[in-house]
Amino acid sequence: MNMQSTSLAQPPAVNELDLMPYVNAVIDLRWWLVAAALLSAVATFFWSSNRPYLYQSAVRVSVVDIEDPGGVSPDDRRASEVLTLVEHGFVMGTTHDNYNDVMLARLNSRNFTMRFLDTYNVYRFFYPQQWNAAEQRWVDGFTPDRGQAFTRFRDEVRRIERDEETDIISVAMTWPDPAVARDWANQYVASFNEFIRERALEDVGRKQAFLERELRRSDVLEIQQSIYRLIEAQTAIAMLASARQDYALEIIDPAALPYRSFNLSRKKLVAIGTVAGTLLALFAILAGILVRGMVD
Repeated sequence: MNMQSTSLAQPPAVNELDLMPYVNAVIDLRWWLVAAALLSAVATFFWSSNRPYLYQSAVRVSVVDIEDPGGVSPDDRRASEVLTLVEHGFVMGTTHDNYNDVMLARLNSRNFTMRFLDTYNVYRFFYPQQWNAAEQRWVDGFTPDRGQAFTRFRDEVRRIERDEETDIISVAMTWPDPAVARDWANQYVASFNEFIRERALEDVGRKQAFLERELRRSDVLEIQQSIYRLIEAQTAIAMLASARQDYALEIIDPAALPYRSFNLSRKKLVAIGTVAGTLLALFAILAGILVRGMVD
């Protein structure tokens, strides 16, 4: 009875994991691990040698407040020259509560991006073998693929981010030539300011033409005075658009020449490739022992 209770009290034997076969296999195949490490280092070196260094340069900007039309503001209450609600809307135009989001969308838009690519002929950097730099023309009537250039520029070159806390926008360009990356970042912002300025001047021109037509048709003094105030306000807006350099985006920190590459150096890539290759070989050895053990 005591012997039976003693046998029942003893815990069942636990299967212990024997690590020695794995250790011995790694020791026996250590030269395979060394060969895998060397092969990975050589392969990573040749791969990284064909991969150019990339440089990124960014310009930091903020969206300019549009509530000041310049000169004649609807909030300037001047006795009989106070602008009515209709005149206020005509002067300021249609404003958006999400104005910053609208400007950011225009900054990323295909319409403006294609304008930038065309203005600065960015295509020649995407197709350097087809571009004759000496004669500033395409070789043998070559025509660049504008759609492919836009996709590559959007996905690989341009990067636009906005800080949600400060509303500061960063426009960054990435390219193998650091000077090109810097110039593109600054030119992109300058071109966008010109793009929005032209839109504003076109809008002012349409409004002034309409007001001049209405002025010739009206004989009522009060209406004529109202139209004159609107023409004055539109003239002030046109003067502001022409005189202000940072019309839509105010440059806080212009892009500078980057002195460090954006991607990892070849030494770091080789080190990472060597470690990765060695670990893969080690996992293959351990997996082979485990499979053989399961089969046996």
